[in-house]
Amino acid sequence: MSVVESFIGAWRIDNDASENLEGYLEALGLTEEVVERAIKSEVEVEWKLEGDTITQVRSSGGRSYHISFVLQEPYTETLPGGKEFKTTYMEEDGKLIRIQKGSPYNCTSTIELINGQLVETRVCESPNPVSCIRRMNRL
Repeated sequence: MSVVESFIGAWRIDNDASENLEGYLEALGLTEEVVERAIKSEVEVEWKLEGDTITQVRSSGGRSYHISFVLQEPYTETLPGGKEFKTTYMEEDGKLIRIQKGSPYNCTSTIELINGQLVETRVCESPNPVSCIRRMNRL
């Protein structure tokens, strides 16, 4: 089974178990409004797999953010705050790795199952690197 297959289904981000999301989003240069909404919102994430195409839908407060991708194939991703990145996903050592290259910083995320939770560790490679951890529980 591929790593992504183990993610299939719906998850809810546990804001109380997340670490340094505010600092991470601020380092990306997102607006105060976007940062505030992100740290206070109840977010559900659904993973789907159809053939080689992986789709992730993040829903919060009546808004949805959809991305679809194929492993190893770069695409342009526009975040809700308007930042654009060239993004590539790959599987490595039982983890899903997301590489985002863009202005002003490059970012890497590692997504893995740990003790039944989906754990995403994000690192922004800024002059003062900043990271955050998001934990999700299956619905």
